[in-house]
Amino acid sequence: MVTHRRSVAAIGALVIGGAGSRATLVPIDYAIEQFFPPSGVERDTFDEYKEHFAKEDGQFVLFWEAEDGPSIRLCQDLGRAARLFEEVGLEDVQWFGDVEVTETGALDGGASLAVYRLCDEAAVSDSTVRGRVERHRADVLLTGFLWNAEQTVFALHGYLPPDLKTDQKRREVEEALTESLASLGIDGAAATLAGVPVYRSRIPKMLQLDQTLFLGGGFLVFFGILFYFFRHIGHVSLCLVSVLPAYLCTLALMGAAGRSITVLTSFIPIIVLVVGVSDAIHLLARYRHSRNVFSDNEGAIVDTFSRLSMACLYTSATTAIGFLSLVGTRITIVMEFGIFTAVAIMLTYVFSMTLLPALLGFSSRRASDERGLTPGWILKIVDAAVGVPRQRARAAVLLFALVSLGCVTIGSTLRVNTFLLDDMGPNSPVMRDLARIEASGFGLFQVNIFLRGTEGDVLHDPAMLRWMASFEDFARGEAVVVNATGLADVLAELRRAWVDDEPGALPESPEEAAELLLLAQISGNDGVEDVYLQDEGVAQVILTVRDEGSVSMLPFIVRLEQYLADYPPPFGTAAVTGTVQLAQTFSEQLVRSFGPSLMLAILLVFGVMTHMFRSVRLGALAVVPNLFPLLVIMGAMKLAGVDLKPSTILVFSIAFGLAVDDTMHFLSRLRESLAAGIDMGTAVEDALRDTGPPILMTSLAVSGGFLLLAASQFQILVLVGVMTAVSTVAAVAADMFALPSLIAVLSR
Repeated sequence: MVTHRRSVAAIGALVIGGAGSRATLVPIDYAIEQFFPPSGVERDTFDEYKEHFAKEDGQFVLFWEAEDGPSIRLCQDLGRAARLFEEVGLEDVQWFGDVEVTETGALDGGASLAVYRLCDEAAVSDSTVRGRVERHRADVLLTGFLWNAEQTVFALHGYLPPDLKTDQKRREVEEALTESLASLGIDGAAATLAGVPVYRSRIPKMLQLDQTLFLGGGFLVFFGILFYFFRHIGHVSLCLVSVLPAYLCTLALMGAAGRSITVLTSFIPIIVLVVGVSDAIHLLARYRHSRNVFSDNEGAIVDTFSRLSMACLYTSATTAIGFLSLVGTRITIVMEFGIFTAVAIMLTYVFSMTLLPALLGFSSRRASDERGLTPGWILKIVDAAVGVPRQRARAAVLLFALVSLGCVTIGSTLRVNTFLLDDMGPNSPVMRDLARIEASGFGLFQVNIFLRGTEGDVLHDPAMLRWMASFEDFARGEAVVVNATGLADVLAELRRAWVDDEPGALPESPEEAAELLLLAQISGNDGVEDVYLQDEGVAQVILTVRDEGSVSMLPFIVRLEQYLADYPPPFGTAAVTGTVQLAQTFSEQLVRSFGPSLMLAILLVFGVMTHMFRSVRLGALAVVPNLFPLLVIMGAMKLAGVDLKPSTILVFSIAFGLAVDDTMHFLSRLRESLAAGIDMGTAVEDALRDTGPPILMTSLAVSGGFLLLAASQFQILVLVGVMTAVSTVAAVAADMFALPSLIAVLSR
């Protein structure tokens, strides 16, 4: 590589250029459906349900605060906003001013029928509008949908047509609508734009901004810390540049495989940075040492890479295996994250072993400032690490055992709790908006009861309608439910308007129900199709719910399923489904399946280390320091009040990769000394003095870079940043104090 460094550098440049051009074409997709399993009964039910009722996924909602209640001014403002909804391409725009109501009255001794809109030209005063709306305060089809119970917040709904339900189109509509609404001169506190497509547009942009800022800041922090140690701009730059080709090539491979960047794979740069820079520091530290021994630069490079290539290979392989174990979750997005992260890690090794030595070949022979490689504080820590196995080995092992036991005890009580809008801080704009919306009596998310009829029966049969009404009454008693609506409510309202003005009365026969459905179709009432498709024999009951986390939502879903089992519909089938149900159910399954996946990773790493050292004993010893950071994270998460959730996978995986890397380098150096006939005590000391400084350099650089994430508005980034720093400290303690002490105790 050194001899042909120009050719290798040129090939590297071509690879970077080609991969970079392909990487920019990889689409971004943060859809929550990616967390769903690819198959199974629940997924099949969900897919069938979405074939019939897919409006929720494209629903934009503008919540408008009006403390003084409905008025002519409110009608005018919402009317303008409704026109903006239509101008950006939204369909089926609904707001209270467009609602047509029918009321019966007396005229010349007979009955009269009045049909009017809540906001029209006849509404000449605020009191007129207020009176009209007040008369429909108890309408379950309108309360919780177009206004809250207090009639102080009003909602405007619009829906994306099918041809706009892509990430790119969704983002374009959201940006255009946000800009148009701003042109109305609305105070931000008075109106809130929300809905699934809004969040699917805004959250990725927020996440991309945070990742760009913090990844860039992380590079600067890494550069500053590494320059403090190596004091050579060229060498420091090589540490960072060596990780870039691997990520670009991984993105190019993702594009070639037709995959998108997901919320998990978007963190591959951070992981590659950690693993790649860690190995680069070990290589560069050894290279700087070898330059003082060899008379020529080529000899120093050859000595460095011949000594460390196998150690780096095994560190990369064990870390990659750890991520590959995520395939066991059988969740598509997690499997892809594990596979492509493993690929990126192995590509990092390939470029470190090819491009890095070639670039080092261009280094001049001028003397380097070596003082930064052994600052006083590093020497003190290394001296302390050397002294502990000699003098206090048993005490050190006992201390680490007690800390591990304490962390296990504390961490075993960690709570699994996932939210639909997860991993964002309570002060982020999205969470503030959601809190305000839910506090006003609205909900943005749905649990859906999917009803299928049977041949010869119709779902608008009175027996089925009574069952629906009873189920809705049961559901409305649940704390997480904001509102429940279905075909029974629609037909009861149609009957009240067109038959006898009796609130809540259901049709008495299938024929009467059919006539009401025909009247709704003739009058252009599209609300029926939101809950009932007569020709297809399917219906739904919509339960609008608050995002109160899986600790509340999962027991609620269980109670719904139990109700359906105890009180099934008179005919056909009923199933709990929808995005909320599938997301909550499988998020918990994902978290719970991570434990077995992690155990599998530990077993695989044990196998690789046993093969590397040709010793079951050393392989088992190598696992010990890799477990300690994970246990510390468990304890730290519990003490910090952090719940287990899918993003926890990222934290544990990064921590595991960090611990494996430093352990492999220490044990590899220990094996070299033992093979040379050096006694165990001296071999441990030599390994600590040789690998201790690079371990501390890596740990400081990684901790400093990741702590920047603590300023993010996303809790997942804060968690990754803080817990990575915590795990780094724990890994240093395990590798430099616990592992040598354990070796000393066992070798006596």
